[in-house]
Amino acid sequence: MIDNLITKIKTIGDFSADDIKLFLSSFTETFLFKGEHFLSEGQVSKHLGYIKTGLMMHYKIIDGVEVPADFTIENEWVAYLKSFSSGTASDMWIKALEDTHLLTMSNTAMGELFSKQPKFMALKSYYTELSFIRNTEHTSNLATLNAKQRYYKFMKNHPALINRVPQYYVAAYLGIKPQSLSRLRK
Repeated sequence: MIDNLITKIKTIGDFSADDIKLFLSSFTETFLFKGEHFLSEGQVSKHLGYIKTGLMMHYKIIDGVEVPADFTIENEWVAYLKSFSSGTASDMWIKALEDTHLLTMSNTAMGELFSKQPKFMALKSYYTELSFIRNTEHTSNLATLNAKQRYYKFMKNHPALINRVPQYYVAAYLGIKPQSLSRLRK
């Protein structure tokens, strides 16, 4: 999994072997059991993570119900950028839907990394833009597509999630009732 991360960052910027070594030294290994939280509402997000194995969900609690905002799997970054970047309390939760092995980097370690090698700021810019695009597309899909179209697009864009995420979370993410999702799946 580390090889995937190294390969990906090398496509984003021109990083030497020493740069990669510095980058990797900024991480700490972390393990979350299924159901454990990476971030809770009210906390300030002080870490971002790179998922080596596992599955995580961003969500809010609305009327006592967990409503997913996003899912993150292997070889993807997990963080709540609003809280991480601004240092404000989170209005979002992030929890492991499976046992999850992560590499985590603190906000402090990231600042030190940028100060030692400023070209790593290109990674932050790249992944922030990617997150923005992904969130904008999801919002647009909710506003413009019907339930069937949203589900088919979800299956096409996120095939790895179909059998890993409980269907009631998929339904909530797509803005439809679980019974409607069951009908669509048939």
